[in-house]
Amino acid sequence: MDVLRREPFRLFFPLGVLLAWGGVGHWLTYAVGLTTAYSCQSHALVQIEGFLLAFASGFLLTAVPRRTNSTPPAIGTIVLLALLQVVTVVMSLAGYRVLAAGTGCLQLVTLAGFAVRRLRASGGRRPPPGFVLVPLALVLGVAGSVLLAGGSGHGMGPWAVGLGTLFVEQGLFLCLVTGVGSLVLPLMAGAPPPADLGSTPRTVRAAAGFGAAGLLIVLTLIGEAAGFVRAAPIVRGLVVAGVLVTASGAAQRPQRPGWNRKLAWVALWLVPLGLVASGLVPDYRVPALHVTFIGGFALLAFCVATHVTAAHLDLPALRDGRSPVVAIVGASMLLALSARFVADATQTYFAHLGAAALVWIVGSGVWVVALLPAWMRRGT
Repeated sequence: MDVLRREPFRLFFPLGVLLAWGGVGHWLTYAVGLTTAYSCQSHALVQIEGFLLAFASGFLLTAVPRRTNSTPPAIGTIVLLALLQVVTVVMSLAGYRVLAAGTGCLQLVTLAGFAVRRLRASGGRRPPPGFVLVPLALVLGVAGSVLLAGGSGHGMGPWAVGLGTLFVEQGLFLCLVTGVGSLVLPLMAGAPPPADLGSTPRTVRAAAGFGAAGLLIVLTLIGEAAGFVRAAPIVRGLVVAGVLVTASGAAQRPQRPGWNRKLAWVALWLVPLGLVASGLVPDYRVPALHVTFIGGFALLAFCVATHVTAAHLDLPALRDGRSPVVAIVGASMLLALSARFVADATQTYFAHLGAAALVWIVGSGVWVVALLPAWMRRGT
């Protein structure tokens, strides 16, 4: 239990992949005729509040106590978050959208409560400036879940579903990627960690810059829901790209070796690229956004999770070398992205979605099988 408290990622990383299989797997079962119905909204919510949020939970529950020299999470917190993620996915796939939105909201409240308690009890250390976007990300997730629950229950109307979807599917993880990425991605590339917030006037200015970027992201989400479907995502993509260049080192390729670092750099640029493309070609909006979702969020999640695992469990070859595991998961994400991106332009839409799902499942499955022995080791 002590190992799990110190390194919760051992549970949440494989759990996130298992939950993701529910989100992408229903495209495969529909394509081959095993099921007769599908839901785009359920697919998206499972991938965000199941897969990605499980990876984020594993990272934050591990990193925040270490950064702030505070106590690790209680077993009760870990178990509660894991159960909420499972219930959210099950409810979403079963079509109980209001319940799924509610449990998704509870996930975010639990994670936010943990972070606030650890920051208050920090042992003399503060988070870096980019972490001012973490509470904003969680607030967007909670607000989006509330709007989705209200809209799905026919209490608020379609506008609630539209804005809530944008908050959950984009706002939550755009803020997490730009905020947390300012710490993780430079470390992956071999740069020194950013200074603590408040340690110098420069860090205060940096925090203000992150806050301004977060505000712009929120405004563009509201603007897109209000009908600015071209300008809003383009501006949002440029804002994200600007933050990634100035704070996460996206302007330069990684100087240290390792395929994982190179793939993370590619994923970093695919995040804003998909946003800009969705604004430039709004009729092709959904495929363009999958550049952000699959090539950006998903690939980046696997790269960061690989780095965290390698760093904590002393696996330098996985972190610094040409690991076949990294190559397989990277290739699978990019192949799945390619199949999904062209699907709308073909006469075999669902066949492409099924193929993308199969490749995604196989690649992530290889990743889990390869790293599972390390996650299950008792020592660190």
